[in-house]
Amino acid sequence: MTSVLDIFNPQVTKSAGTVTVTYCHGLYSGTCTYEECLLQGKTKKFKQRFFIMTHCQMDDVIEYLYKVGKITGPGDLQKIDHLIRDHSRTQVESKDK
Repeated sequence: MTSVLDIFNPQVTKSAGTVTVTYCHGLYSGTCTYEECLLQGKTKKFKQRFFIMTHCQMDDVIEYLYKVGKITGPGDLQKIDHLIRDHSRTQVESKDK
């Protein structure tokens, strides 16, 4: 499924337990940073790995989407917020496999 964020050519980089998704398109760029965590149960020794978003700097991306008409007003900001979170998480999870 293509997303409006795919135009930014997302790149995923891993470094010491941190995963960064970088979005770039021309002069516009943004990043979402995740921390990789490992949780192990006390009674059952199952290990579960997950990612927590610790930083998101996407103001240039949002500005570009506003300029091209993908965002028409304040009501769209919540949709874009969810789109950014979901898209960046998907990028991290697909790179993790």
